This record gives sequence, C-alpha cells and structure tokens, in this order.
Amino acid sequence: MSYMAKDERRSAILDAAIKVALRDGFMNVTTRKVSTELGAATGIIHHHFSSTSELRREVFRQFTLQDHRAICEQIAELAPPEQLFQLLDYSTSSPNDPVNKLWNDAWAEAVRDKDLGEIYSDSMLMLHREVVGIIESGCQGGFFHHDIQQESIEVKAWRLMSISFGTITISYINPSIMQPVSAAELLRNSIRHELGYQPD
Repeated sequence: MSYMAKDERRSAILDAAIKVALRDGFMNVTTRKVSTELGAATGIIHHHFSSTSELRREVFRQFTLQDHRAICEQIAELAPPEQLFQLLDYSTSSPNDPVNKLWNDAWAEAVRDKDLGEIYSDSMLMLHREVVGIIESGCQGGFFHHDIQQESIEVKAWRLMSISFGTITISYINPSIMQPVSAAELLRNSIRHELGYQPD
C-alpha cells in the first residue's frame, strides 16, 4: 500500500471494508479479509481500529452515509410526492441484493451490539429528517395538505417509514402474504391519506 496521510488511509480501509461487506456479508468483515482487499498488512488496520467490532461499526456508519447520499441525489429533481415515494419504496429491490443484505445483517447484529444499534438509530434519524424535509417542501409547494393542529409532520414521517419498512419486510419474508407491488401501492395510498395528496 503506497504512502497515504492518516485520514486517507482510514478512508481507504473503510472503502475496502465496504466492498467486503457487500460481497461477503457484513459479519464477514474481518481484519484479514479487509487487508487482503486493500493489499496491505493487517497491522495497518489494527492501527486505525482497535477491534473487528469497531471496524464493522465504522463500516456501517460510512455505508449508511453513502447509501443515503446516493438515493437523495437520485430523487433530487423529482416533485415532492414522487421524492417521498422513491425514498421509501423498496418494492423493486430483493432481499438478496447486496445492499439489502448488508442492511439486514447489520440490523440483526445491532439488536445485540448496543454501539452498532446507536449507529443504526442514527441512520433512521437521518432518513426521518429527509422525509420531514420533503413533506415540508411538499406542503409549501401545495402538493401536500397537512393540519399541524392535529398531528405533527414528524409523527406522520415516522408512520410512513413504519409502513414502508413493515410491508416490505413482510414481502421479503413471504411474498404470498404481501407482494412487492402491493407494498408499493399501500405506500402510495398512505402518502395520499396521510398528507392529503391528490395526484392529477
């Protein structure tokens, strides 16, 4: 591995570790596999991360930031109703997609690992802020009609996220109970109902 500044080297380690996580699974992120991917000695990784658990936590933190940034860039030019749907719709994905597998593996580990759980929670809060921002933009643009006297936008955002996650989880586990297309339609209907959106 050629000479890099400390921050650059740490970033390169995390990039290599994310590749390992997407290819081999989150819990298969090990010092040995990451060092092989990086083409460097394991000692370099130990210098930056005190344990495999810490490495995995930082891998997941970096992955969530990259994943969130990517979807936000994809939907940036859409109108708020479609932004909201695209942000929360997972019906075209598969539980076997590497990205989804990483999310699911991290969730399972986050239940056991409190520190990882906090990072997972941070990712949900980041998504929630984005949903709230889109709803606020949609209200200002006349797409959504929300009575703040009855319920806050923040509560509606959590409910839409819960519908999104709940339906697609059922679909992943048993498509005969909830087809992906049904999950998508339920999300669209929920956006209309929750936010008073009437498409043309």
